[in-house]
Amino acid sequence: MSTPDYDYSPPPSQNASLRLYQAGLSVLLLAIGWFVFRSSGDINTGTILGIIIMVAASFPMLQWAKLRRSWFPAFEISCLTCVAFYAIPLLTGHEELRAYPATVVNESATLVLAYLCAALIGFNLQKQPVRASAWATASLLPQTIYRYVPVGLALNTLHLCLESYSNLLPANLEGTLRALFFGLGTVAVFVLSRLYGLGMLDARARVFFFGNLALQIIILFSHLYLIRGISLLALGLIAYASARRKIPIIAIALLLPVLGVLHNGKSTMRELYWESDRPPPTLSQLPAFFSEWVDYGLTNRNKDDQRLRASVFDRASLLQMLCLAVDRVPAFKPHLGGESYVDIPAQFIPRFAWPDKPSSLLANIRLALYFNLIDPDNPFKVSIAFGMIAEAYINFGAIGVIFLGFGFGLLSRRLAILSIDVPQFSALGILMILLTAWSFQAEFVMATWVSSLFQAAVVCIGIPLVYRKFTTS
Repeated sequence: MSTPDYDYSPPPSQNASLRLYQAGLSVLLLAIGWFVFRSSGDINTGTILGIIIMVAASFPMLQWAKLRRSWFPAFEISCLTCVAFYAIPLLTGHEELRAYPATVVNESATLVLAYLCAALIGFNLQKQPVRASAWATASLLPQTIYRYVPVGLALNTLHLCLESYSNLLPANLEGTLRALFFGLGTVAVFVLSRLYGLGMLDARARVFFFGNLALQIIILFSHLYLIRGISLLALGLIAYASARRKIPIIAIALLLPVLGVLHNGKSTMRELYWESDRPPPTLSQLPAFFSEWVDYGLTNRNKDDQRLRASVFDRASLLQMLCLAVDRVPAFKPHLGGESYVDIPAQFIPRFAWPDKPSSLLANIRLALYFNLIDPDNPFKVSIAFGMIAEAYINFGAIGVIFLGFGFGLLSRRLAILSIDVPQFSALGILMILLTAWSFQAEFVMATWVSSLFQAAVVCIGIPLVYRKFTTS
């Protein structure tokens, strides 16, 4: 396996960036045209708001491509998720939105637009170049160690196999080990996908990369949680596209039908394996397990093809949770005043120093209990995605949504400017990789997002910083 320069980040190609901008703009215009055509001339307020959200959410990514910006598009991807989670459910008439009057739906859409506008203002407010401290821009590890980046990918594969199909890992270290290997695997997937986009992986390296990636996704899917495997796929596609400045249309076209079929059969499989207490598949049983899953997915699709298309939109929507918040708060329930944020500081304390520290999941549980969405006697059985926009509104109303967007945009721009031309394996370079990986985690509330990002940062930045300090002193 050849050893590419992992710290090398060539400038974006002008022609490739222009083609990416033109492709993105064409997709946006086609999508707008489709939804206008779909409305059959009956363009109501919701349609207009949905289209404006699409434009506002797409604008940062289009600018990133057009202006050949070299930073990793963490902010841009985060804004783009508003298309999938808010604009499309609004434009397609998400089933659960029918429970709310048009005024509530339109107010919720306006809040999303306010969030995006505040984020854009914050992001574009700072234009002056800033300089980072030397410790943040220096390469953390000697160049000879970088060749072992693929080992991080293999270690995460090994950890997933041991965690899923053995009892060799100590139960009291389960969370720590998962954070350690997930952090290593995240950075490895991003770096190797980016190198693949730059044409810097030889044939052996590509086989090694795709083999490990495929095995990880298969194992993650076998737990019947599609989102973890999809997140890994999305991370690889984002890294590839950001390096090559090209949308991987063929890969997306091949993946979407497969994911659609698996999603369509997911409920039936969960009934069989979760509610009927069927044991999870072993490694040797995976082919039969997925064959059964695909069979259920295709059977359900044949029964109701329209429902398959709708279910994909349903799974990606957070707009109905924002509508729930707008409908209930403050008319029937008061704003929480920051209650769901109280456990965020605790997430920065290692669990070995505070074994009983509050879980980051408590914030999500508080919100679900507040609206009587889960059983208080078994709150961990069901997880309900609220998203940070709904959380901000529940806590502080519209002003909370605006401050969330503005603060996110301001911080994102500062980090983006600081990261220009720094080594990829500096503290800032790795932080931008992690932020890009976390940019599409729109379903998380703030405590969960911060906690998971911090754990990955400790592994991928903190440990190398300590290593560098002791080896250079």
